[in-house]
Amino acid sequence: MRLDGLRLLVVGASAGIGRGVAEHAIRGGARVVVSARRADRLDELDAHTVVGDVTRDDDCRRIVEEAVEHSGGLDAIVYTVGASPLLPLVDATSADWQAVFATNVIGAAQVVAAAAPHLLATDGRAVVLSSKAAADPFPHLSLYGTSKVALDGLLRCLPKEFPGLRVTRVIVGNTAGTEFADGWDADRLTESIRHWAEIGVLGTGGLMTVDQVAESVIFALTSAAHLTDLAVMDHETDVP
Repeated sequence: MRLDGLRLLVVGASAGIGRGVAEHAIRGGARVVVSARRADRLDELDAHTVVGDVTRDDDCRRIVEEAVEHSGGLDAIVYTVGASPLLPLVDATSADWQAVFATNVIGAAQVVAAAAPHLLATDGRAVVLSSKAAADPFPHLSLYGTSKVALDGLLRCLPKEFPGLRVTRVIVGNTAGTEFADGWDADRLTESIRHWAEIGVLGTGGLMTVDQVAESVIFALTSAAHLTDLAVMDHETDVP
């Protein structure tokens, strides 16, 4: 799928879905700027890199400003950053909650708000990754699921705050190869997976791959329609 000349910023491009989107976009001919905290991982991509942390207000603005300066404008952004500990709700501290919301919600708000004037100038699009966990919560991932509910609320607000801004929410199902679970306790993860299977939140269609989700994000970028929602779950893509 060709994206010749599309000026694209991918936030969270060091690994997982963000990296997959960046790689697909580069192969498709887009002019890609990639951002994440890990400079060494970004340097492996054939794209202009901006190292930054979305939990820092100044970095959110700087990431967008440097992307615009490098590319001469901005046609699209993709925000793929997401994080959460795996722990029972009763053990979650206020610091845990703040860390998850800073990455999954506030970072997205700050980046899109900074990018909105540039996207409006080009009839561009903001694509933000949400999760099936917003509607179908996973025990021991309540912080994550709650943050995605808040993120979905943010995405409904953005077109009201920035009339004319095209915003696409990509609802992602269970996906393998994202590094999302790196750092989780192995025994707790095994126990949680068993429980998730018992209560049916894992679904029956198997795991998505990073490439499948990335291809769906590229579809969103190239769609002429407004495309408010795109669901990517159980090996199928659907526009609700």
